Amino acid sequence: MNAKVIENHDELMYWINLVEKEYGRSILINTSIHFISGTYEDGTTGHAIEITNAQEELIARSPVSVELMNFANKMQSIVANQGVQSLKGNTTQLH
Repeated sequence: MNAKVIENHDELMYWINLVEKEYGRSILINTSIHFISGTYEDGTTGHAIEITNAQEELIARSPVSVELMNFANKMQSIVANQGVQSLKGNTTQLH
């Protein structure tokens, strides 16, 4: 949907709004958002954001900057760590 590399949060939010307008509804319902890294057909590597529907069909994809990819990885790590800590704190012991 977008050939321009998304560089920052503002550009990401703008792109998400464009996707929602084209998709016709919120992309936060029955969709998955993935930040991916890979190798293109020409041998170069890069990062992208992909949005898929509940059937894993591609809705939209756009390249993202290294900085935005690093931020996404950091946020994923924080969320995963908070989930583990939450589970540890709420574990009930049975006697």
